[in-house]
Amino acid sequence: MDAESIRNVAKGSELFKDLDPSVVKAFIDRGHIRLFSPGEAIYRKGESASGTIGLIASGNVQVVAESGYVVRELGPGEMIGEVGIVSPQGKRTVTLTVAEPTEVMEWQIADVGKTLPELLKRLKDLAWKRFKYYSE
Repeated sequence: MDAESIRNVAKGSELFKDLDPSVVKAFIDRGHIRLFSPGEAIYRKGESASGTIGLIASGNVQVVAESGYVVRELGPGEMIGEVGIVSPQGKRTVTLTVAEPTEVMEWQIADVGKTLPELLKRLKDLAWKRFKYYSE
């Protein structure tokens, strides 16, 4: 997927809503694409968050409980990994499993914090919102 297509996906994301297009472009340009196959885990609950976050660029990802129950499905334009990077333990809080071929644009949170601080605040807000959702 090319950068322009990813920017179009990002426009639909809550994180990028109402941001200046130059900020979105700068953010997209700093990431790298990872490809995942069906059944593959993007993140596993309890593993180190390693300071990375991602944007689902294409495909479908399932949030899976320890029991194997699918809690929620995520698709293009949704952020992943933000809860793990703000948690005090720095660990992934859920397992994300790929349901169909998926592309994820991934970033190092340290780079985001240094270069795009306005996005870092939005990521933290999104993380706490999701943390509350998955904790209830």
